Amino acid sequence: MARLSMLIDLTRCIGCDACTLACKQENGTPADVFFARVLNIEAGTYPDVQRLYLPVLCNHCDNPACLKACPNKAIYKRDDGIVLIDQERCRGTGACVSACPYGNIILNEKDAWYLPEDRAYERDFVKPRLKENVARKCTFCAQRVDQGLNPACVVACPTHARIFGDLEDPESEISEYIVNQEAQTGREAFHLLPECGTEPANLYLGPMAEQEVRTLGGTAEPEPIGEPYEGLAQLRDAATKVLTFLFVAILLTLGTAHAQGVDPSDHETWISSSCAGCHGNGAMGGMGPPLAQTKLDYEKFAHFVRHGKGMMPATKSKDLADDELQSIYAFAKSAPRDESQVPLAFKIAGLLTTQNVGAGFAFIGIVSLLLGLKVLLYWLDCAGIHRLTPYFGKLGWGRTLQIALHAVIVEGLFVRSLWRKSKHRWAMHGLMLYGFMGLGATDFLMSIFNPTRADLGQGHPLKIAANTAGFLLLMGLAYVRVRYRKDEYIDNGLTLGRDYAFVNLMTLALITGFLTELFGVLGANLWILPTYLVHLVLVATLLLSAPFTRFAHAFVVPALIAMTRLTEAVTTAGIGLGFEREPSPGRHHKSERIVAGLLREVAPDKADNFTIRYYP
Repeated sequence: MARLSMLIDLTRCIGCDACTLACKQENGTPADVFFARVLNIEAGTYPDVQRLYLPVLCNHCDNPACLKACPNKAIYKRDDGIVLIDQERCRGTGACVSACPYGNIILNEKDAWYLPEDRAYERDFVKPRLKENVARKCTFCAQRVDQGLNPACVVACPTHARIFGDLEDPESEISEYIVNQEAQTGREAFHLLPECGTEPANLYLGPMAEQEVRTLGGTAEPEPIGEPYEGLAQLRDAATKVLTFLFVAILLTLGTAHAQGVDPSDHETWISSSCAGCHGNGAMGGMGPPLAQTKLDYEKFAHFVRHGKGMMPATKSKDLADDELQSIYAFAKSAPRDESQVPLAFKIAGLLTTQNVGAGFAFIGIVSLLLGLKVLLYWLDCAGIHRLTPYFGKLGWGRTLQIALHAVIVEGLFVRSLWRKSKHRWAMHGLMLYGFMGLGATDFLMSIFNPTRADLGQGHPLKIAANTAGFLLLMGLAYVRVRYRKDEYIDNGLTLGRDYAFVNLMTLALITGFLTELFGVLGANLWILPTYLVHLVLVATLLLSAPFTRFAHAFVVPALIAMTRLTEAVTTAGIGLGFEREPSPGRHHKSERIVAGLLREVAPDKADNFTIRYYP
């Protein structure tokens, strides 16, 4: 499989900007949009001064941050490694702009053109290809690569500083150039900002005083056409068969759950009651403790049944008649007790008291929160928050907080970008977002008003709220599953497995939660304990994996949007000349980080002493 990459030899680059102009001509970009930039760097202090020209463009990373941050799956990676943005799918959210640590994604709400918009070039050639308020970036000139041609910037470079080709092919131009340079000049190719973990495809060779190597020729190989995602259909079919089998088994069990004989024995009454679901068919324990040979008198036994205890719900006389309760007590009192028959489930379930479950999920929640915080800090680092923070003081901390809160609430919570593009998609997205928020809110209220988690009855407001929120969330998940099945572009080449993990975990957690409740209502007691345990495991897994699945978009995307809006505010306010004067305004802080990283590689003594000259 091909892995297309670009090698840039900094010794050969003379800062002529031919690549910049060729890129603009090929892509017809607006006035303030530059896919191929050249940073003019002055490093050091007189008389020890060094000038460097650093060409930068999209790195088409193996682990692209922009792709993972996009909530709309508008960014995808081809089989040859080229990362592209689908202009039709992009909703202009802006999370990808901050997610890219290199500042190579541009999103402008309004474009500015060199010539009047009614001129033929702008009207007929440029504007039909480039939509407003849609993210854009370098494409490696994919339209040329597919024809076996080199990108426009490579062709235009007069000094052959850019070498393009397949890194996986040892006989390609780029592979041979890297080997020859290491052998002849001792220079090893390196990546920009490797600490960001994006695994960029592009490589750089540091500058040197002289260079005596031949210029290699050749063109890039055409892009191999990749096969569609073949394992998806098999995985979906297997999951469908498993779910079908489970539902058939459940229906068969429900069909016999209420089978009653004439004048049932005490044992039959016990088995048909909810007691058997927790304490086992022989009263030797299950989720609850063994009740065989119970020492409780009937009054205390009946009190626990009628009023509940701990996680044991109260059972009213309308659900369990007094004569049935007496029969159940009689069986528990007379049932033989054999400690060797106490199931392992009780030893596990004995730990599942209200207090222990609450403490366990509190611990899981804290771990999930810490992992989520670590993930969030990674994304904020990609957004360049460390170099952007000093400008917040100049902007005003009150103004900074206002912009951040507005972005988090309006763009994140209310998903304005999706509302503007598609009301239907917004509604379907809202089913999941607000359904999940509703579940979280009702669970919090449950911990306050019903800490023992006793049975509230189906008509209780909290039970109605929880069931409604869960049903809405399940509807949203169903829509996503249908969309995943029909959308041929749903596989972005990187996150499909994690996306399915999130959807499946959430779906199964909801289904097992509803089934646990349903089995209690229908009296299918044998299924209550295993279903409830599976439900707890699924919820715990969902929480622990949340920071690493699509679940993370709930907090990562609003934070990245806030960073994008703050960067725009700093640029508009004119409080930093670099932000204002850079050809593609709004990425000066990331350019500084790139330059500092480059100098640590080629001139470590000057890494903290440099200036970027946008207008030499």
